This record gives sequence, structure tokens and C-alpha cells, in this order.
Amino acid sequence: MRHIRFLPLLLLLSCTTVGFHRESVRETYDYGKTKTIRVCVWKDVNVSPERMNTLFESWNQELSLYRLQAKVAKVQDWQRPGLTSNDIMKELFQAPLPPDCDRILALAGVQFSDILYEFASYILALFFIPTFEVLGAVDSYTGTRGFILAHTASLGSLLYGGAPHTIVHEGYHLLGCGHAFFLSECYTKIRDLKLASEKEEAFFPAALQKGGFLYSQKDVNLIFLGQ
Repeated sequence: MRHIRFLPLLLLLSCTTVGFHRESVRETYDYGKTKTIRVCVWKDVNVSPERMNTLFESWNQELSLYRLQAKVAKVQDWQRPGLTSNDIMKELFQAPLPPDCDRILALAGVQFSDILYEFASYILALFFIPTFEVLGAVDSYTGTRGFILAHTASLGSLLYGGAPHTIVHEGYHLLGCGHAFFLSECYTKIRDLKLASEKEEAFFPAALQKGGFLYSQKDVNLIFLGQ
């Protein structure tokens, strides 16, 4: 999820959205019984357990619409690498999905470089030079791993709803949903994902971008690690 800064008055626009709700459409779907998504959390050293719990409460409030629940299965203390989102995703791509987790979510803390970037972006905006702020990302092929900025540390993030909104946004990507104006197509994908989960109780499936599902950690790790 990104924001673009362009105008001197800090006109902040969302570049992407997973879509707006259409309750009349969502209520036509039967999402079956409640299912749990086990999440391995990489918690940055400057992200408190209380902050982590608050973010998951926001996510679970949204997931309850589909009779889903995200459960923190394991917490790993983690030091955010590099300066960019690419550095974070590179590390996530190299990580195996543990046998007791269905997804990996990194909660990245604020770095001094983020403050410098924020300050520089406002200066560039005065000259109509756009800059992008990445608040979170999920791998687009399997939707099994991603990160969010766990703190609401910029004006753009604040106006967009802060970190609680970001985890909901990226949470939809972790369910295989892409970007759209409405969530109508996403409702179908979540329904199909839950139906697929009936085949394998030991793992909550991952939806492949090109169609089909992955039914085990072994299948996921084969894609990322070749083993």
C-alpha cells in the first residue's frame, strides 16, 4: 500500500485500495464455520507486545465478517533490515514458513531514516515532485508473507487511518484479494478459500495469483526455497 505526496498543501492520495464494502453482496455468501489463521509474527524490537495486540484486534474485527480469526502462533524478535520495503520483502522471501504457521507477518518499527524521508518528501512536494510512502506489502504470488509499518509515524499514514487500517488492507492480500474499487470479487475469493480449507485442517490454504491453492507449508516453501 502506497501514498503519493505531490502538492505543497500535502494532498495525500491512496494509490491502491482493496475496495469498499458492499454489504448487500457480502451478506449473500455463506462463510461456514469459524476458521483460524495462524500467524508467525516478526516483531521489530521497538514494537511493543501491546501494539502488536492492538493491531491484531483491528484485523480480527474485519475478519469476523467472514468468520475468520487471526491468531498469533509465534512471536520472533526481529530487527528491520535496510532502509526500504524491498529490503524487508527480500528477507521475508528467504524465510521458510514454519510448520505451525499459515502466514508470516512482519511488524516493522520506525527508523530514523523514516523521519528523514518524511521531512525530505515534504520539501520535494513544494516543487511538485512526488514521492511514495510504502506502508505495507504482501507477496503477490502466494499471499503468505508480508509486512506493515506498525506505527502511525507519518501524516500520510495518519490521514489514511494509520497502522490499524494498514493491517486490515494487507490482511486482505494475505487472503488472496487484489486491488479493486469494491470488495465484491474478494468476497468470492474468501468464500472459496474457506471451502478449500475444509480439505486440510492442518493448514489454512493460500490462494495462488494464477488460480488454485496451496495446501501445506511444504508447497509454499517449495516455491520460495525450492525445498
